[in-house]
Amino acid sequence: MAAKNKSTLTETGKKVGKALARSSHTVEETGQKMKKAAEKIVKDATKKAEKTVESAIGKVKKEVRELTHKKPACATSDKSPMFKPGKGTTVEGQIGFLAGDIFEYLTQNGTTPVAKITSVMKNRASLPLIGAALGWLAREAKISFSKDGAKVSLL
Repeated sequence: MAAKNKSTLTETGKKVGKALARSSHTVEETGQKMKKAAEKIVKDATKKAEKTVESAIGKVKKEVRELTHKKPACATSDKSPMFKPGKGTTVEGQIGFLAGDIFEYLTQNGTTPVAKITSVMKNRASLPLIGAALGWLAREAKISFSKDGAKVSLL
């Protein structure tokens, strides 16, 4: 009877061994499939990210070209103000309207010497109001001055 139990035990051990071998093989195959699937996902995500970055770079380059394209000179200083303050407008209101005109002028002409802005705007406002309007635009981070303060440009 001991021999029969030993034979049954040996046979059972062989079956368990085969089952473990098949199971290990299946696990290995599944692992390889998962690895391939993960590699494909990473590859696809990388391609999408590259396309997105390339598209963004293209848009930035286009915007830079448009911003650096020289615009035609603005009309002469005889041009009436874009915005006209109404009667009884406060000094702050006058400065705001003048700031809008200066901003529009800079939009059309790009970097401009302060002296040129002063001469263009002198028929619309006094020198102190022009200075205040420039200060207003600078405080709102709409313009910047050159290092020596002689030129103004839009931000």
